[in-house]
Amino acid sequence: MTGLRSRFVVCEDGTEYVERFRRFLGDDFDFVPAHDFGEARAAMPGAAGILLDLDFRRTPPERLVDERGPAPAPLDAGTRARLVETQGILILRQLRAAAIACPAVLFADFDDAGQRAFLERTLAPLTIAGSRLGLAEIAALLRGY
Repeated sequence: MTGLRSRFVVCEDGTEYVERFRRFLGDDFDFVPAHDFGEARAAMPGAAGILLDLDFRRTPPERLVDERGPAPAPLDAGTRARLVETQGILILRQLRAAAIACPAVLFADFDDAGQRAFLERTLAPLTIAGSRLGLAEIAALLRGY
């Protein structure tokens, strides 16, 4: 941590979230990028929480995880599509399995309220933040951690 600023790991397959958060919220928080499960796990000690994207289409297949751990190689197209479309959830599942229990925010829009409730219950503490959540609301959420 830098001074009294909370540090958050931002897990995504690009840099859009971390750049946006650093630009607009960087005066109050530190943001550390992680591009896959391995980088996220390594960055977690001392973090106040983790912020995860849902979709990881740009992640190389050998860096993906599934429900059991590292995804088996080679991946067929259907399996790869399923894994990249839910990689944020799968990464968080692996972090929870590794006894990392810090608060998490998953940036995703779910139409199914039951699916959302299931994820929030089984991956707690978890907040699912839809695309309508603004920066001021995200900052307020992070201050609560």
